[in-house]
Amino acid sequence: MRPLETFGEDEVLPEVAIDTSEGFIIEELEMNGFMRYVDKTVPPLTFPEKFTVITGKTGSGKTSILDAITFALYKRSSRTDISGIKITDICRKGGQVRLVFQQGGNRFEVRRGVSSNSSTYLELSKNGSPIGGKIPELEAIIKDIIGLDYDGFRNSTFVRQEEMKELGAESGSKRLEIFQKLFRLETFEKAQEVAKKKYNTARREIESSEREMLVRREGVARLPDFKKELEEKRDKFIFGKEKLDNVKKELLVADEKLKISESKHEEYLRLVSEIGTKKRTIDDIVQKIGRKESESKESIELKKRVKELEKDAKSYDKLVGERENLTKLEQKSDSLKKQLELRTKEKERIDQEFREKVASINKRVTEYNERILSLSTDVNAEEAFNFLRTEGSLTERIDRIKKEIEWLKDDRKLVEEIRAEGTDARKELEVVSDKVSKISVDSFTLSEIEKYISELSKDVQEEKKRHDSSVSKIDEELERLAKEIEEAGFDEKKEKRLEEIVSQIEDLKDKKEMLEEARERLEKIGDVSKLLEDFNSQKKKEEKTLKDLEEQEKEKKVADEKYAKHKEKLEELRKRERELDRSIHGLNIQIEQLQERITELEKGAERLKEVEEDTEELRSKSEVYSLLKDNILHRKGVVMYAINQLLPTLEIETSQNLSELTDGRFSRVQLRTHEEERGYGVKIEVEGPDGKWHDVAEFSGGERTQINAALRFAIAKELASMPQVGRTYGRMKTLFIDEGDLGSLDTETNRDLFVQKLFNMGEFFDKIILITHLVEVAERFPGQIRIVMTPEQESRIEVVR
Repeated sequence: MRPLETFGEDEVLPEVAIDTSEGFIIEELEMNGFMRYVDKTVPPLTFPEKFTVITGKTGSGKTSILDAITFALYKRSSRTDISGIKITDICRKGGQVRLVFQQGGNRFEVRRGVSSNSSTYLELSKNGSPIGGKIPELEAIIKDIIGLDYDGFRNSTFVRQEEMKELGAESGSKRLEIFQKLFRLETFEKAQEVAKKKYNTARREIESSEREMLVRREGVARLPDFKKELEEKRDKFIFGKEKLDNVKKELLVADEKLKISESKHEEYLRLVSEIGTKKRTIDDIVQKIGRKESESKESIELKKRVKELEKDAKSYDKLVGERENLTKLEQKSDSLKKQLELRTKEKERIDQEFREKVASINKRVTEYNERILSLSTDVNAEEAFNFLRTEGSLTERIDRIKKEIEWLKDDRKLVEEIRAEGTDARKELEVVSDKVSKISVDSFTLSEIEKYISELSKDVQEEKKRHDSSVSKIDEELERLAKEIEEAGFDEKKEKRLEEIVSQIEDLKDKKEMLEEARERLEKIGDVSKLLEDFNSQKKKEEKTLKDLEEQEKEKKVADEKYAKHKEKLEELRKRERELDRSIHGLNIQIEQLQERITELEKGAERLKEVEEDTEELRSKSEVYSLLKDNILHRKGVVMYAINQLLPTLEIETSQNLSELTDGRFSRVQLRTHEEERGYGVKIEVEGPDGKWHDVAEFSGGERTQINAALRFAIAKELASMPQVGRTYGRMKTLFIDEGDLGSLDTETNRDLFVQKLFNMGEFFDKIILITHLVEVAERFPGQIRIVMTPEQESRIEVVR
């Protein structure tokens, strides 16, 4: 979705055939989620009557109806005093405004809103058929259909209370601003600003050109001086070149002389170098002789020291051997003792773990025994089953005995025996029955507990077996370790001997180290007597050679001094050559720079002519822009001309309107432009009952409202039929009056005359809608709509009639 400003001037919008033979008439308005109209207006708002009044309390949402109309058509609010408003500030997500209107005999429907995903949309149809296009394209088509842009539509369709009040302002310049705003003459002020910017741009360009011309004229004026300086530099360059050539010739001669004496100079340098080497060699030999003499003295002292230290060294070696044997024995004994200690601790740990486990099991057994005591029986499940079986068996036996007695009643002896058996059986049954009476659910619990106690007893036995087995193995190992410690034989006596040996070794250690150091030093020094003889012999030989070389150096020095003079002369000539070369090179650069500067200035002379011509053209344009901004587009120019053309027609219409609004009390209005201290203004004068002309600001509030209304109605009529520049459209046939400042009319008669004037304007407009909070005024209108505010601060529309 592209905004309108992204379309280029060359892009063609979709064409829609438009018949403009009839004016703009609103048929239907539907709002949903727009401003305080949260719910959909059902049914849609219509204006079936020619004259309709919209009433409601202040802030109930009456003016929001005008906002909805301009929102649908232009995505703007009807109120010009609200700035920086966003579409989402007046239309909720999912909200929309639907407007149906007649124009040119065709029925158009516009829908504009915000979808649930916050994107805006615009739909347009003509006579029920959709018109395709993007939002900017459809907005351009709507503007084309109506024939007015936002400002033109608002000024010609809505009469706002604040505009009427401003027409009666005390300042004439303020009235002129209202006229400019309503008739959209501020366009000329904008054009004046453009002309002013172009004038300022032209003046800046002229100033820039004049600065450039000044610089270029100064450069052209210096051109002869630069040419003269160029000739002087060229003469210096030629003279310097000749001097450089002469120096180069002298250099060739000096260089040849230097080469001739160079071989003798090299021979002299070789002698000087060789003498230096010989001196350093002799110095080195002298230093060596000194060192060897010192070492010879040191060797004598060291030999005495070694002899003394060797006696103690023998005792040291013997003690070290004994210490090593005792140390090994001590380490073995310590290792065995450590093992013995570890195994002893392990045995203690096993004993402790066994005691803890047995204690834990005994604790559980105690808990089970305590639980047995809490049971309701001492008969376990197995005993219960046995007692039950026994009880059954005894009962059957007693029953059988009874039968047998009956059967054997004739045999007294046998009957007595059977009865004795029955008596025993009944006694036994009493005992068994007593046990059976103790049988309960706890019998099974008792069996389980006895089973657990039996298992815990087995666990104790198993733990004891494992414990005894582990302890037995450890005891065997402890016995073995104790025996090995005893066999090692590292007792207190040997431990004390080891301490004594360590102390003795420590005392002899320093002497042993001193002995080793002395032996190493003696070995390093060696036999120095032979070396001293060789060094002294070398010294004598080198001193003789040095003496011969010094005699040769004296002879060669005279020839070397001539070489130094030739070299100095050559260096001086080379220095002069470098200076002349730098000077010539610098002159060459200066000549090139001067040549470039002269060429640049010669081109600048040509550019100067072009700049002069361009500046003259800019001056001509500047004069035109100055004329436009100061005369033609100024308020005293086109604006005042346009106002003067409108005023006669408005004067007649306003006079007629005022006569109707005041019932003939005021019937003559005079509109004219005039010049004030700080500009221009519009003077509104009304002929009073005294026959004199009075400015509108002199009248009372109610009278001023009548005058303002008369003029604003005249302007509305003129605007409604006024074509856009370059296009002709049918006049606007719908007029909204927002409040109309009716509250300032001081009598009911004046308000009736105001309403009657609105009805008379029906001759020109097809629909007239008045927005007011005055209920008494509303009663005269055939169409009445009431706007109410709910407790939830939402606007509702009620059609009264």
